[in-house]
Amino acid sequence: MTFVYPDYKKNSIYNLAVKLSDSLGVNTQREPIDINLEKDKTILVLIDGFGINYVKRLNINMNYRKITTVFPSTTASVITTLFTAMMPGEHGVIGYTNYTNDIGVINPMRFTFNGLDTSEALQPIRNFTDEYDIKPYLKNTDKKYAVIMPGRLDKTTFTSVMMDGDYYQYKFFWDSIYQLDNAASRGYDFIYYYIPFIDSLAHAYGTYQDFVLNAADEIINNVKNSVEKYKDNYNIIITADHGHVPVSENVIINDNKDLLERLDIMPYGDSRAMFLKTRQDISDLIKYENVSIFKYNDIINKNLLGNVSQRFLNRVGDYLLLPEDGRALIYKVQNNRDKPLLKSHHGGLTEDEQLVPLIYI
Repeated sequence: MTFVYPDYKKNSIYNLAVKLSDSLGVNTQREPIDINLEKDKTILVLIDGFGINYVKRLNINMNYRKITTVFPSTTASVITTLFTAMMPGEHGVIGYTNYTNDIGVINPMRFTFNGLDTSEALQPIRNFTDEYDIKPYLKNTDKKYAVIMPGRLDKTTFTSVMMDGDYYQYKFFWDSIYQLDNAASRGYDFIYYYIPFIDSLAHAYGTYQDFVLNAADEIINNVKNSVEKYKDNYNIIITADHGHVPVSENVIINDNKDLLERLDIMPYGDSRAMFLKTRQDISDLIKYENVSIFKYNDIINKNLLGNVSQRFLNRVGDYLLLPEDGRALIYKVQNNRDKPLLKSHHGGLTEDEQLVPLIYI
């Protein structure tokens, strides 16, 4: 598989975020994506996991263009970029799990220590904004906006930091369509509609299982039919946070005892973008087939995270492991040793993870 690097200059989720922020009256003075938002109102549909690889396999009768997501190509990093118009290196959410100097390895979306089954465990002792440089534009606009998402997500620390508009909860895909109609009928200036089902199905059953592809086809076509009703009054944008790669092999990092003994902290990041922090040279211990090794200077110089603020330089690993094929790098934390392994992953730099559609109706 060929690596695809985020195009932070003009053609990525980051540039789309800049465009959305500017359109809502929160001027960023940054480079927006080249898309014409002719109307005053916008519906943004984010279909989690709906990468360009799905678009190619399905009967998508819509005009689209390819854009890159950000790195790591994981939901926490992408959503933060999408609603701050900041690059991952600027806001500090650089993976499914992050290293912080004073706390250790944490999960930003659940705001808990890595490996804990509970959510919001850090809330009594730390504020989310103490750990991340979050400046969400939705909290600085005077426009009226709505958020349509599953009820289990709307009150989390992560979501509340990003947005505080009117929430429309749903449980299943079908009632999400009802909530879209409900929100659109109220004339909001901006509607954010988040759909997680393709991502969750792919993780659980595999990227290209027939019923996963059928579900993806049904979701995208029903979304298209639903949003087209509003195209006279709204700009309609449909995109995704990342794609998916089917797992060919799970590489259990815990089995490499010599490597773990030389690390300063546990591995963090993602299964397809694993950061290692150490004061030693461990190049001779990283012997995984079809896994590229990036050192600290490579990560910075190749602009993987975009501009990296001085505050977050220490969050960048001394080494970064990036699978070139379908391998997943798994570090099993103590509390989750018996947790079932996923059948599809994302987070890395392969084309199937990095390229997502930008559909404009």
